[in-house]
Amino acid sequence: MKYLVVNADDFGYSYSVNKGIIEGHVNGIITSTTVLVDAIAAHEAKDLAAYTSLSVGLHFNPSPGKNIEHELNRQLALFESIVGHKPDSIDTHKSLPSDKKHMELLLRKCSEELNIPVRRLSDVKFIRSFFGLNVDGTGTLDRSKVTRNGLERAIDEATAEINELMTHAGYCDDYLLSKSSYNVTREDELKSILDPSIKTYVAAKNLELVNWKQLKNLGIIGWAK
Repeated sequence: MKYLVVNADDFGYSYSVNKGIIEGHVNGIITSTTVLVDAIAAHEAKDLAAYTSLSVGLHFNPSPGKNIEHELNRQLALFESIVGHKPDSIDTHKSLPSDKKHMELLLRKCSEELNIPVRRLSDVKFIRSFFGLNVDGTGTLDRSKVTRNGLERAIDEATAEINELMTHAGYCDDYLLSKSSYNVTREDELKSILDPSIKTYVAAKNLELVNWKQLKNLGIIGWAK
């Protein structure tokens, strides 16, 4: 059996993004989400405990010019104060500090201490193709990447034992339009994720949809490379 975690980045970015992520979990294939703890709607993450089959992690956003270790510890503490437990996983927002190597060392330490996966720093296969921009948020927008066919192509990449598919599903509102260049395309992603045939497609590929908590319960440990 191969396992597929479908993570929705950016919980908290806006109230409309939160609404879409929750719908994508309840009625679609989203199994995990990661929280931008400093964002306007991050406080709604306190209500995610109601969704017991959803894992919740930290979407670490390292601010340029700030001490990375201090920021990571601050955001981890803020996450726990909002959500009520330590993160089930960690990934990073598109901005990266100049000292990327130091950040990776700190994230590896977190991975080992908390026994949780950090995106791109574990043996989990990271699938980034279901996104209308480059993985770092740059490039020319291509909405064809997030159609139903685009989602199927991304699922086809899940060939390892454990796979993580990145999504940015959500609804768009005026706040998101004013703050993010990746706005209405989030609704394209959500539409594909909610397509009733997608769960059947996942099953046909002999993939089991899981979250990070379920993988830990299966005894899969030692995330750091």
